[in-house]
Amino acid sequence: MGAFQRVPKTSVLGHMLIVAMMSYFCAIETGACGKRIYNDFFCGLFHDLPEVLTRDIVSPVKTSVEGLDEIIKAYEKMQFEERILPLLPSSIRDEIIYFIQDEFSNRIRREIRSAKTSRAVEMKGYNEDRFSPVDGEMIRVCDKLAAFIEASLSIRHGIRSYHLEHGKEAHLQRIQR
Repeated sequence: MGAFQRVPKTSVLGHMLIVAMMSYFCAIETGACGKRIYNDFFCGLFHDLPEVLTRDIVSPVKTSVEGLDEIIKAYEKMQFEERILPLLPSSIRDEIIYFIQDEFSNRIRREIRSAKTSRAVEMKGYNEDRFSPVDGEMIRVCDKLAAFIEASLSIRHGIRSYHLEHGKEAHLQRIQR
């Protein structure tokens, strides 16, 4: 991580746990059904799982070159499929893929196929276990809020850089939208 070291020290795994806990509490607060709470927690927990393979490439680096983010995502997907997926018991592979595929899209399962929905409002009619709903947009907000908190804590601990300050402000703006 070099120049982008954060204090207090954080990791991709730690960030994923924070997002999972925030997603869990948000799901409970909104009156989500049991499967939705479960899905939101585990989608939050695994949302950056492919990033574990490439380490934590900070957002300013990913966005510094147009198209780089898509290249990194494609590489992470390929590495996940080659290195992690074969290690998982076959009984949970589909569920893990459901958790990480399109991690920030609201979605439900209809029969065997998954369907994306575009707005949180559309999710209200699917608050039943049989739909296996995921609040991807809410998980995205939890992800941005966690990143904002992590950047704020680093700054509060005296770590100052243009990228950290800019990242904090960018996350704050995204959260407020």
